[in-house]
Amino acid sequence: MQQQISLYLELLPGSKVNLETAARAALAFDALVKELAFTIDPFSTVRVELESGTEGSLSLNSVIKGAKGAITRERLGAIAFGVLVWFGHETASWTHGKVMEMVFPDSEVHETMTKEEKEAIAEDVLRMLRNKAGEQQAGRVYQELQRDEVVKGVGVTTSHDKRPRHIVPRSEFPERGRIVTESTADGVRSETTIQSLTLVSPVLIKGHRKWKFRQGKFEFGASIKDEAFLDRVLSGREPILMSDGILMKVKLAVKEEKKDGVWQITSRTVEEVLEVSPSPSQSQGELSGLSQE
Repeated sequence: MQQQISLYLELLPGSKVNLETAARAALAFDALVKELAFTIDPFSTVRVELESGTEGSLSLNSVIKGAKGAITRERLGAIAFGVLVWFGHETASWTHGKVMEMVFPDSEVHETMTKEEKEAIAEDVLRMLRNKAGEQQAGRVYQELQRDEVVKGVGVTTSHDKRPRHIVPRSEFPERGRIVTESTADGVRSETTIQSLTLVSPVLIKGHRKWKFRQGKFEFGASIKDEAFLDRVLSGREPILMSDGILMKVKLAVKEEKKDGVWQITSRTVEEVLEVSPSPSQSQGELSGLSQE
């Protein structure tokens, strides 16, 4: 018994996605499916098998199969449609009727299912929504896709030969990729997002001293946990030119604590450096110099 599902990446015309981005997004997608499967039945497991990939755009065609325990057809369907929800329209106001409309838009496609089977799937999907099951895993998919500029949209479909009904545009990736973890008992929460920052001053010695960045007119310090990036910089394998306006795309974690009923930022940490690039004016100057030569 299995259930089809495809992660569909809409790319810029004539472009191909970066292999690392596709691989990371696929792993995050696999984690999302398994999180929803655990929510439905903690005593069963599933595996996601890659069947084929189509190009231009890119569709990672997969099937979800039961690996252990009693995974029924209805539960496989609920897992797939639970994934679909995170790549659909706004999920905050889903009702039973809206879920039924989204999950079963075409009665002919699901004509082999009874009314009771459809109701069971809809209830499982609603329960996952109420518990926000898979929210963080879906957020990681959006974060990984922000790595590659050629990815202009993403969607999910439960049929390999059909384009998703809804494509989430790239402009929504940052908001959907926000990952918030909160401990109400400790009054602590953290938020991880992909951000583009301007480098003000690096720290070119080993240790955990904070680098200084600017975002708009606001300057702040943040330690860097990306050891591989630090090793490349300190060894000279990834030199940072000493010029104004160096841009860094990073995965930034912001930690907050509740003090006197108000959330206050206590630390910022760069979890991973995704890209370092010179300022636009510097790039144009280099190109101008080359053209004059």
